[in-house]
Amino acid sequence: MSVRDDIKAQRAKLKGAPFKKKAAYYLYYYKIQIIVIALIAAVVIGFIHSKVTSKPAVFAAMFINADDIQSSDKTDDILEKKVAGAAGIDTSRKSVDIDLTASLTPGGARDQMDFGVLEKIQARTMNKQLDVMAADAWNFNYLAGQAYFTDLRDVMSDKELDKYSDRIYYVDKAELDKLAKKMQDPDYVQENIAVDEARKTEEASDFKKPDPSQMSEPVPIGIILNDGHFVKKYKIYSKTVGVVGIVQNSANKKTAEALISILAD
Repeated sequence: MSVRDDIKAQRAKLKGAPFKKKAAYYLYYYKIQIIVIALIAAVVIGFIHSKVTSKPAVFAAMFINADDIQSSDKTDDILEKKVAGAAGIDTSRKSVDIDLTASLTPGGARDQMDFGVLEKIQARTMNKQLDVMAADAWNFNYLAGQAYFTDLRDVMSDKELDKYSDRIYYVDKAELDKLAKKMQDPDYVQENIAVDEARKTEEASDFKKPDPSQMSEPVPIGIILNDGHFVKKYKIYSKTVGVVGIVQNSANKKTAEALISILAD
């Protein structure tokens, strides 16, 4: 008997059969098709739900090598709500993205995870999808060498900067220009240092804040965070010196300033 004849015979037997028997028959003969249709439906429903419920992020900040934070603290949620409130962002239509999980090995990139984070930073800044970066002191200085941070004098007033006068992180523009010139050489390779050596330089007991009086062209690009009330309360940087700066091409510099105020005040 051919497959077609077999199907006809089976269907003839089902005439007048109870629903349960019919359902068992269709499940037996069409279960692969049913599974495929169910999977496609699930994907379509998930896609539609994502489109309907997702909110565009209008501000984003990344914290590199923040201390281990208990998930129960929900520090990122608390910070997102504070930033939204300070900047007047309607969170029913838009979102604030605070990432406290990024990590980079102090002393220089060592593995694919490090390079992946650096690529992510580069892509997000190029596409204006990152407004603020905070990092442990060694990595902040490394990122400063890549010209990621803006001059805080272009965002904050003298009065606002004076509030953080003893916590401002300076870089020497003359030295950054020299480094940028070196990096144009296709044979240039960034030299790593030992991880333990790098970590020691960012411990509070050994950290030496860059001295603007020893610089040719001092530029304020960061605020040291460790004395900030919010940072201390949630232990964001308690094991190392943490520094925060505003990304050079951020489209939300005033919101970025609000975040710095929440962290550093």
